[in-house]
Amino acid sequence: MPLRIGITARLLHDPPPGLGLPLKRLQFLESSMAHWIMAHGAIALMVPFVDASAHLPPGRVPLQDIVNLLDGLVLQGGVDISPAMYGGQPLRPEWAGDPIRDHYELDLLRGFIDAGKPVLGVCRGAQLINVAHGGTLVQDIPSQWPGAVTHQDTEHYDRLVHDVAFEPGSGLAAWYGSTTGHRVNSIHHQCVDRLGQGLVVEARSPDDGVVEAIRRPGPGFVLGVQWHPEFHLSAQERARGLLDSGPMMQAFLDAARERSGRPRPGAV
Repeated sequence: MPLRIGITARLLHDPPPGLGLPLKRLQFLESSMAHWIMAHGAIALMVPFVDASAHLPPGRVPLQDIVNLLDGLVLQGGVDISPAMYGGQPLRPEWAGDPIRDHYELDLLRGFIDAGKPVLGVCRGAQLINVAHGGTLVQDIPSQWPGAVTHQDTEHYDRLVHDVAFEPGSGLAAWYGSTTGHRVNSIHHQCVDRLGQGLVVEARSPDDGVVEAIRRPGPGFVLGVQWHPEFHLSAQERARGLLDSGPMMQAFLDAARERSGRPRPGAV
């Protein structure tokens, strides 16, 4: 039985008219995320968001059944997290985030952590892991982090890259065999401010100190990275010298196999 990896849904609350679904909330995932998981032999399954507007009987889709069904959880990137989730107020209206999605993902995240099943957070997902552990966020790096390099460029999107340095003794350093010499894409204007309780920093931007990866040490696997490793899959991206996304996904899936008691494919 292949591993079953859940991916949280992105929510589109007001679809544009051309999609033919006016006044209907849409749920979706960016295809690279599913491809990254499936390229390593696991099944990728989007976890639907369910709220009161779905008109389902109470308890029809219990959270625990979803957690029991899946072997691991990936938190997708997307819109900002609502500052209300960490006791703040948005400094600008466009940074108000999506509290509906926040509550949906926080419930899933806590369910998987409580079950001891692995969680991998990407970009927004890393920030959510920090908030779930009582941490806070910098709402806007350019205006709130003096001396910061450019971490988001809307014109170039995933073509913007910078260096990351892994902390000595970190999981990332172990998987990749070194702490420096790594380049990643950068598509974020927010980042970790106060680190959540029980978390450690795995990586930083060496040019300005912005936190680029966090981890919950101890039993289990809870890792968040600020870049998008699912965008590092193509030969073209690898030719640009970007960090290989394979070791990270393999470590995540190995943790899922260990938790489920399943051997690696091909293992005797």
